[in-house]
Amino acid sequence: MKKVFIGLFLFLCFAFTGCKSATETEAKNFIDVSSYLKGQLAYLDTVPYAFLKLTLNDTLYSDSVYLTKKEVNEIIRLFLVKELEKKEFEKGFTETTFLDGTINTLTLTYQPKNTIETIQRVDIYVNPETEQIAKIYIVRKKDLVSQQLLWKHNSSFTLITTTMDKQNNQEVKTEKVIWNE
Repeated sequence: MKKVFIGLFLFLCFAFTGCKSATETEAKNFIDVSSYLKGQLAYLDTVPYAFLKLTLNDTLYSDSVYLTKKEVNEIIRLFLVKELEKKEFEKGFTETTFLDGTINTLTLTYQPKNTIETIQRVDIYVNPETEQIAKIYIVRKKDLVSQQLLWKHNSSFTLITTTMDKQNNQEVKTEKVIWNE
């Protein structure tokens, strides 16, 4: 039954997107990434979890500290930019989808139409059986700093920050914040 549902879903996706001409205006219905992250932050305000941040240097965890909910909010607020607000997102990004049967995940990938945008990529991983978001991956670049956020629904996130100096030396810092893993 699952295979029938997935097959029907893919057929409908390709049928509705493949038959339109290039000049035809498509109604977009992208996943609202900004609202999802805001909803996850609101959820975190209601749970009694401790937020453990692990910092990784050269494949070894070098530090661990507990964060407040306010500190977690401040980290994620960096990714709540205007580009990810639903109307701006639908206007400025293109969407591709891929059903990966090996990991049982539907991946929606969003790329900016304009390469000077702060948000460089968004991948949303959806469980096709439950139709729930499992993970969101966002790449954000500003000046000489690149950040990758992998948010796991209701459980943790990993933030990788790469900073380049003018001589093209880079420093990579990985932070993992866990509350329900």
